[in-house]
Amino acid sequence: MLAAIYSDHYFLGGQSAELAERRAHMKSATGALYLDVLARLVRPESARLLEIGCGQGEVLAEARMRGFVVSGTEISSHAAAVANRRLPEPAVRVGALDRVALPASHFDAILAADVIEHVRDPHAFLTRVHQLLAPGGVLLLVTPSLDSWTRRWLRSRWMEYKIEHLYYFSAASLRLLLEQCGFGAIRIAASRKVLTLDYVCRHFERFPVPLLTPLLSLARRTMPDRIAYRHLRMASSGLLATAKTPPVK
Repeated sequence: MLAAIYSDHYFLGGQSAELAERRAHMKSATGALYLDVLARLVRPESARLLEIGCGQGEVLAEARMRGFVVSGTEISSHAAAVANRRLPEPAVRVGALDRVALPASHFDAILAADVIEHVRDPHAFLTRVHQLLAPGGVLLLVTPSLDSWTRRWLRSRWMEYKIEHLYYFSAASLRLLLEQCGFGAIRIAASRKVLTLDYVCRHFERFPVPLLTPLLSLARRTMPDRIAYRHLRMASSGLLATAKTPPVK
């Protein structure tokens, strides 16, 4: 059932070449924020980066320009094909993390943005991530937050309550899980993303919220495109965690 969800229609903004291009630029800008965080923890030059759930490869392309040696996994075969066309070499493999053959203790950094809430066993997922990281390797994790103001405001109407989201975390529960899986140097903060007002409106059309969705639809119809497509750095409904594997003794 979940595999059927991640089709070529899963990613918002893919209905036309123009919208897909706008979405790609927006995702690259958000990825740049994540890579800025990673760059403070690991030197990008020749560092081996694995992105789990890399989508259409926007972040991997940005990471490669910064000097990372990139690899990716993606459950959607359509998205993986787009990602591999975006990169100079086929660096993205199709499949869930537990189904893809990857070298142990190999990666200097692993990025998993908006992924862990989709997996059936978060403990097994993070244990696998720990195995793939080299000693002293860095994990950057982004996931919807039960602590967020949007969750407290919208309650049962929270836009992150989706059929494909199997688990939800607070900062405390995610920290505990990371510790149980052997990670240290854990830091957790509210995450930020680069979004456009057009994208936000499209999101709430896909995942309707009473009153809010019609208000946003009305606003979008009267909003000039130059405003609707402007990149805005927003506090999202998620949290961002970084953690490390133990260094070599």
